[in-house]
Amino acid sequence: MATATAPDNALSQAERAYRDGQFYEAEVLYHQLLGDLPQNSHLFLEVLRGRALALHGLRRFHDAEQQLRRILLACMPEPESERAVVALGHLATAVGEQERFIEAEALARDAVRRGESALGRQHEATLSALLALGRVLVHTAPAQSEPWIRETREAIAAALGRAHPVTWSAQDLLSATLRALGRWDEAVQAADALIVMREGHQGAGHPDTLRARCDRALILHAGGKQDEASMAADGVLEASVRALGPQHPVAARIRQDHATITSR
Repeated sequence: MATATAPDNALSQAERAYRDGQFYEAEVLYHQLLGDLPQNSHLFLEVLRGRALALHGLRRFHDAEQQLRRILLACMPEPESERAVVALGHLATAVGEQERFIEAEALARDAVRRGESALGRQHEATLSALLALGRVLVHTAPAQSEPWIRETREAIAAALGRAHPVTWSAQDLLSATLRALGRWDEAVQAADALIVMREGHQGAGHPDTLRARCDRALILHAGGKQDEASMAADGVLEASVRALGPQHPVAARIRQDHATITSR
């Protein structure tokens, strides 16, 4: 039986911190591990990917982009490998978060093409790339993309299961699409389903769950249900500070959204 090495243990610790929504702690751990690992280590690219995801959680999208581009550079000899497809999909999301939508769409379509060609349409990496493409389309063509996003959500759930994080992300995307289309009641229903998923699997105090609750309050606000929106915003702000602390990036974002909703 193989014995876990110190880098393996450090990586497990960083991954656990990320899963728990402790993005700052995870980023520090990944950064330290990168300094300790030689670039030819079998763990190096996995640590780069983990750091990119932690940076994304901290809303440091440009920094996340740089880590992902390093992975793609290392994957040039195997451009259709699973690692390359995953990195390309994450890169599309990071670039889209910086509102470079034309570039993000091209990256996502490339990730989908590579994934479908080398891994198959039902592979997790390909499905994640499809989701990355959907995240761009919700900004550029929500009306045309809504049926496609519903179909993609169902394909992801069928392939990966309702308890898979990519399925939750697909549900989040559906809610965001309905919100962009101004279909407030449907968007709230989709948000409610997402909150149930995240609370059941990640816990009520996880940053993703709290963000989902805040998104629901924003939908209510946009749909003209101001009293309900303000009450929901007050509740999620209190919960986020209690669970994450006032300096956590998700709590800070929720505070901004709370001000938008309540004007205080």
